[in-house]
Amino acid sequence: MTSITILGSCRQDSLYNNYRITSLKNNISYPHYSKEILQLINFCLNNNIPEEETKYIFRSAILSNSTIKWSESLKNEVLNTDVFIIEIASRISYSYNDKYVHHILYDDTKYNNNYKNKIIVRDLTDEEIENDIDELCKILNNRNNIKKNNIIIVGHIVTKPSGKRYDLLCLLENICNKKNIPFINPVKEITKRGNRILDLVNTNEHHINHYNDRGHSIIGNIYRDFIDKIKV
Repeated sequence: MTSITILGSCRQDSLYNNYRITSLKNNISYPHYSKEILQLINFCLNNNIPEEETKYIFRSAILSNSTIKWSESLKNEVLNTDVFIIEIASRISYSYNDKYVHHILYDDTKYNNNYKNKIIVRDLTDEEIENDIDELCKILNNRNNIKKNNIIIVGHIVTKPSGKRYDLLCLLENICNKKNIPFINPVKEITKRGNRILDLVNTNEHHINHYNDRGHSIIGNIYRDFIDKIKV
C-alpha cells in the first residue's frame, strides 16, 4: 500500500481511507507554514531538537503537555514515504527560543500563558517561502539517492479572489508551476469537477477551515488523482 506522509491538517484526513499514513501528523504536529514544515522534517531525519524543547514546539506535545521522543522509526517513516502531501496554509510564522512553534502556543489561551508575550509573530516573505520549498524538494526528493518528485503541495480553501489567503495561494501556484511541482488549489479542483465549494465545507465558521463529510469524500478523490499521477 502506498505510504503517505501528511504535512498538513485535518483537511487531509480523507487520505486515511485509502493509504498507509505515517505517524507524523497525528503523533507530532499539524504544521501550517513552510518553516514549520521544514523544521519538522529536519527533526525526524536528524534528531536536531532536544526532547525537552519539543514540549513547546509541536502540536501533539503542546496539547498533551508532554514531549516528543525522537526515534529511528521517525527517520525511517520519512525515508520510506512514497508521497508527501504538503499543505502550506499560512505565511504567518511563530518563533520562540529560535524555533518555529505551532500557532496554538500563541493563539490558544489554554496553552499560551507562559509563552505568548515571548513569541515573535511575523509574515514570511515570498522569497523565504520559495527557499523553504526548494529545501524541502532537495531533502525529500533525494532520499536514499533516488531522485524523483514525491511531493504534492496543497493550498488552503480560498473562496475570495483577494486577501492574504488568496495572495499566498497565488504565490504557491506560481512557485509550483515554475518548479514543476504538482499543486492542488482545492477550490479550483473541486469546482472544475462540477461541485459547489459551499456544499462541501462547514459554513458556520468565520473563516472556512473544515470540510464536511461529503467534502472529505470529494477532496479525497482529488488527492487520489494527483497521487496516481506521481506513482505512474
